[in-house]
Amino acid sequence: MAPPSSPFTGFWPSLRHGLLLRFQAIAAFRPWPVLLAERERWFLWLPVLLGLGIALYFLLPGAPAALPLRIAFTLSLLLLLGLIWRRPAWAVACAPLVLVLGGLWLAAERAEDVAAPVLQRRLPASWVEGRVLLVEPRDHGHRLTLDQTWIERLEPEATPVRLRVTLRQGGEILRPGERVRLRAVLGPPSAPVMPGAFDFARSAWFQRIGAIGTANGAVEILPPLPASELDAWGDTWRLGLANTQQRLTERILAALDGADGAIAAALMTGVRGPIPESIDDAFRDSGLAHILSISGLHLVLVSGILFAVIRGLLALAPYAALHWPIKKIAAIAALIGAAAYMLISGSALATQRSFLMVALALSAVLLDRQALSLRSLALAALLLLMMAPESLLDAGFQMSFGAVAALIASYEALEQPLSRWRAQAGPLRMAGFWLAGVLLSSFVAGIGSGLFAAYHFNRFADYALIANLIASPLVSFWIMPLAMLAFALMPFGLEALALVPMGWGVEGLIAIAVWVAGWPGAVATIPAMPAWSLGAMAIGGLWLCLWRLPWRWLGLLPICAGLASPLFTPLPDLMISGDARRIALRGGNDAERYYFSSPANLPAHAAPRGFEAETWWRRLGAPALLPWPNARRAPATGADGSLRCEPEGCTARLKGWVIALPREERALAEDCRRADIVVAPFPVRGRCAGARLVIDRFDLWREGAHALYLHDDGRFTLRKVAAERGLKPWSPPRGHGAANGTQTGRGESMVPMDDLGGGEP
Repeated sequence: MAPPSSPFTGFWPSLRHGLLLRFQAIAAFRPWPVLLAERERWFLWLPVLLGLGIALYFLLPGAPAALPLRIAFTLSLLLLLGLIWRRPAWAVACAPLVLVLGGLWLAAERAEDVAAPVLQRRLPASWVEGRVLLVEPRDHGHRLTLDQTWIERLEPEATPVRLRVTLRQGGEILRPGERVRLRAVLGPPSAPVMPGAFDFARSAWFQRIGAIGTANGAVEILPPLPASELDAWGDTWRLGLANTQQRLTERILAALDGADGAIAAALMTGVRGPIPESIDDAFRDSGLAHILSISGLHLVLVSGILFAVIRGLLALAPYAALHWPIKKIAAIAALIGAAAYMLISGSALATQRSFLMVALALSAVLLDRQALSLRSLALAALLLLMMAPESLLDAGFQMSFGAVAALIASYEALEQPLSRWRAQAGPLRMAGFWLAGVLLSSFVAGIGSGLFAAYHFNRFADYALIANLIASPLVSFWIMPLAMLAFALMPFGLEALALVPMGWGVEGLIAIAVWVAGWPGAVATIPAMPAWSLGAMAIGGLWLCLWRLPWRWLGLLPICAGLASPLFTPLPDLMISGDARRIALRGGNDAERYYFSSPANLPAHAAPRGFEAETWWRRLGAPALLPWPNARRAPATGADGSLRCEPEGCTARLKGWVIALPREERALAEDCRRADIVVAPFPVRGRCAGARLVIDRFDLWREGAHALYLHDDGRFTLRKVAAERGLKPWSPPRGHGAANGTQTGRGESMVPMDDLGGGEP
């Protein structure tokens, strides 16, 4: 008699057989046939491979010299040409490596080409002379960029080529090209305020800015240098454009005051300085901040309006409509107008990228080709990376290319169904079709740019889709057309006729931004993502957009991994600023709450104050803040009991560790006997042998801000700004500590410390 059957009879053999078939299918998969089927898309990956080489330069711990890389790239390129002639298949396999090497060489070459002196220490108030390159209005005063500089008590070979100074008063009378003399406190461009944060010194290096500071007192205008000392043609057109931009901005602000004029100036000349901080925050929180930066939206509107108006006017003349190529004439006029708009607005990287895209689209019209495609986007990216490799790290570059690539890829995939629906649609359905297109475009562009915005700014505007849907018609059909009309009327002094109604539209735009930003949960703050998550999201997005076959959907995996990275990335338990003036300490019991303090005076406050504290708070995911105990006269304990402060310093207990934060040297001996970790805002010089980890003023001076992670098994990880920046031209080493990697250790033994010698901070 056969045994009774069970529901699980045959289950394991079937499962085994199914898994075996899956493994066999994976093993039998050959990527070459799929790649060959996608060969028309290979060109799209050229800027990606070049960008990988550029990214490699910035990720390396050191800075490779340009000359060896140039030789290696030339030889590899010659070898590739030989392979194309003899072994085409090998050439296809080797081409990606050659492109990556080319990107590495371009970045190294660019870094050496822009090399200029950088201040190595903070200077006291000194006399400074220089020529004004740019005058940027701010909420309080103006920001000047100077070149041809002279700094008191500084040798010429150590004097920065350019410097940036904030001027509290007198900036409104200055013009680009004038020589000025002022007294200012200067320092080197700032390092990241915490490991993984934005590196302002790197950005300043590629702008050849070697010092930043604040001016004290009034500014004096000096006689110009002799013409023979000027950089003739290059200076003439650059300063002429800067003068034009400033004069146009002044005329706009004269016609429109307050926030309306500031936003109108930002849209027309690219000068964003005078925008009130509250309005700027509202645009950012509502997801409308991209409107204030001249980029693809503005260039497309300007060129599109010019194209439509000129083509329409020419079509009204029967002879021109019948005998002239009015479409191509309109394309040429639109191209000239877009170029003029780019130059007047300051030619920022995002504007250059947008102009390249517009120029390629209009050139396609002249050549009777498809106006907008991923191929033109790839060509624009290739040209921009070759001209300015450092733009790869720019948030605007990543967001704008991400949004445009997502839009083109989406409409490329929907091209056939959209064409069928459009052919069968009546007037009412066309209106719905237009609304659906606006929604889809806003959604896709928001996703394409939002991934990078989440990484760089640690925030996501939850209602950006709704805000853009409401604001887009206002910007497209009212504000920007009137802005172009104002430009046309300026030679006649009649710009107010267009600027005043434009101001009404700007008021509506501000109202939309403030309204949406005030909705509950308008902004989601995201903790800082690790660097690999940016690469994962970028590669995943490119894989999804650039391929056509079903394997493109594999790109969702790295995108999801990058987005999920904050969930399994630990937050630091202790952070110390590079100047030893600020500390952030996690609250006890592993709570997602932090104490923020300035050890110099230990103020009690419940909100971050200043750029550094705000950056920390945002990158920590906007945690709840605990007030730092105020112990100026008597001992005080923190809200959760994990932190106790006295006039001489503070002591914290966290995850079984005792952390001492002395204020005065007389408290050091006792803290070293009872604490596992000592953080001192003064030099210790080996006087704390009892502690397991010591971070003193010299460590912070040499290696920048520190972030400490305490683990449950008694180990710790210490991240340092200098170690993560590497030995790059914009991050000169200080002492011996700058070359160290991330430090790890265990609670049972003393962590080896670096030599505490070296120069005074």
